[in-house]
Amino acid sequence: MLSDRPNETSPTNAPTRPTCDNAGVIIDAAWYDASGARIHEPDSVGALGALLAQSRAGEVDGFAWLGLRMPTESELGAVQKEFDIPQLAIEDARELHDRPKVERHDSMLLTVVPTARYDDEREAVEFGELFLYCGADYLVSMRYGQAAPLSGVRSALEHDHERLARGPGAVLQAALAQVVASYEPVIDGLEGDVREVERDVFSEARAQPTRRIYFLIREVLDFLVALEPLSAAVSTLTSSRCSPWVHSELTPLFRDVEEQLAEIVGRTHNAHQLLNNVLNANLAQVSLRQNDDTRKISAWAAIGVFPTVIAGLFGMNLDGIPGADSEIGFLVVTVLTLALCYLLYRNFKRSGWL
Repeated sequence: MLSDRPNETSPTNAPTRPTCDNAGVIIDAAWYDASGARIHEPDSVGALGALLAQSRAGEVDGFAWLGLRMPTESELGAVQKEFDIPQLAIEDARELHDRPKVERHDSMLLTVVPTARYDDEREAVEFGELFLYCGADYLVSMRYGQAAPLSGVRSALEHDHERLARGPGAVLQAALAQVVASYEPVIDGLEGDVREVERDVFSEARAQPTRRIYFLIREVLDFLVALEPLSAAVSTLTSSRCSPWVHSELTPLFRDVEEQLAEIVGRTHNAHQLLNNVLNANLAQVSLRQNDDTRKISAWAAIGVFPTVIAGLFGMNLDGIPGADSEIGFLVVTVLTLALCYLLYRNFKRSGWL
């Protein structure tokens, strides 16, 4: 849901991002005029902020689009100063691991979106976060993690001036569409692995995929936990409260993103349900195999009982045992014992115990 948060400082015990000296955190920075054309390429946050000041003074028109990846503490401070972003909104980017949300901070809209990609070799979902700060004349994106780069979004929009002319809201929509589209390979990979464990469970091989099933359930649940709150957040972007940032002509595009996200969430729910069914089927298969093993052991034990008893009687060296003192008698007893064992074997085989 959309919430209003005042411009206030965060608690002093909130975790902060350690400073670092990584270069190249600015992915791209540009100024676009009212027609959507790229007319300036500032080389720093300060230069882009100067253009923003000129725009607010009425000297130029258009908006700024700044893309950052893993910004340092100094970069966050510079962005906050040049774009006049409320302190509380910047603190969200410092803390990370926030839930998907859309929040209004004075004249700015903050959208937090989880990013994800699937490592098929490890069968694990790698998560990141994307912070989108949308003002009337700027859009700042901060990406943490490897998933969902926005370079393709910028390139596509720069070839669609009519759409880019609708302002920062168009960038916000395109960025959300890119992130949601990046979820498709993730759910495709998860569904592929679910089909593999399903085949393993019902195969003739005596494999034990229980551990793999549990790990897949965990990954599917983590993915679901990340996506479900995002559905509510995206739906708020089409409400009237977001109209200062979202052009009315962009509303259908946001609804398309919402529908695509709902489809992915539904597929994730189905994958989770199927994994639970596969787990139950696997446990049933294990129980059946254990019963089958028990019957086989019992059948062979029953077959071995008769010759064991006969051998025990002859080994007692007692007088009066038929055939004990005769080679023919011993041969007859041995043949009868083997014949009885064979009959028992046939009966157990016919009944499915062997």
